[in-house]
Amino acid sequence: MSGRESRAVDRDSAHNRCHSKQRDPPSMSAVAPLRIVLLGKSGVGKSSSGNTILGQKEFLSQMNVPSVTSKCSEAQATVSGRSVSVVDTPGFFDTQMRPEELMMEIGRSVYFSSPGPHAFLIVFPVIMRFTEHEQQIPQMIEQMFGEEVLKYSIILFTHGDLLDGESVEKLIEENSRLRSVVQQCGGRYHVFNNRDEENREQVEDLLQKIDSMIQQNGGGHYTNQMYEDTQKVREEEKLQEEKPRQTCVCS
Repeated sequence: MSGRESRAVDRDSAHNRCHSKQRDPPSMSAVAPLRIVLLGKSGVGKSSSGNTILGQKEFLSQMNVPSVTSKCSEAQATVSGRSVSVVDTPGFFDTQMRPEELMMEIGRSVYFSSPGPHAFLIVFPVIMRFTEHEQQIPQMIEQMFGEEVLKYSIILFTHGDLLDGESVEKLIEENSRLRSVVQQCGGRYHVFNNRDEENREQVEDLLQKIDSMIQQNGGGHYTNQMYEDTQKVREEEKLQEEKPRQTCVCS
């Protein structure tokens, strides 16, 4: 074989090796970042859950304080080899903020996780008394983010240490309001013990459930555009509601 032919074979061999590497992409979990938004009432453990997920203290969290978070805040960390972003939000029914101002601030969470979150975690303490207030939360979330949002949502129960051996499945089965909320989120739920921050298995299990939900959604995520479209619809509805009032005033 001539020197020229030998160099051509070497180039072809290198070319084939390069293409061989391109055909073996790294696993999704190793490279795909996750963007998570925490939603729920004040004092239910949203901030603590964010700290548990990230494995470090990023969000201010105090027991028995009605509302610590009044603005959206975002923090990132590497969790099990992947970049995870968590956005903490003010609590629903926060009496320190006007309802419109509160909804606007919670809505901003989408831009903090741009181009949009993979998962909304709707947080409830596992032993709380589940009232009509709690039952309204999925509808409030739909009103803010659109009807599609619950496809990207998981119920996250906090204070799992207080179950005392009782299964969360039994609690869901026995409480029709709670069962309805879980069903609206496709039956997806997870339990956290935020006191046991060293327990990374509970975080791994949650991330696996989020990955499964992403696959069910065709690999997609909630988008900024979905939020903006929902806001446009709400604005149009407001204008339609105001028109009859204006007509009455004129007459």
